[in-house]
Amino acid sequence: MSPSCLAFAVEDGDVLLHAALDAGLDWRSVCGGHAQCRTCFFEVLVGAFDPPSPIEEQALRTLAGTTNTKGPLRLACQARPRSDATVRKFGVRRAS
Repeated sequence: MSPSCLAFAVEDGDVLLHAALDAGLDWRSVCGGHAQCRTCFFEVLVGAFDPPSPIEEQALRTLAGTTNTKGPLRLACQARPRSDATVRKFGVRRAS
């Protein structure tokens, strides 16, 4: 299956999850953006993000070793991009 290559803008200071939802994408999050469920995790391929908060670091530690990724993992509900970025997240699609 080929990548979906979805592009969307993120306002300064906004987290990736909110920007994706505002852009009409279906990016799953069970906890509503509180870094508890970890379902919104993604892999950073290119780009810079603000450093993870302590709550995100704790959630990411629980994901360590459970995913088959090469790049750093982040939570979309917490990660704020500082540059253009390319990320990998399976299952994200245009909302129907």
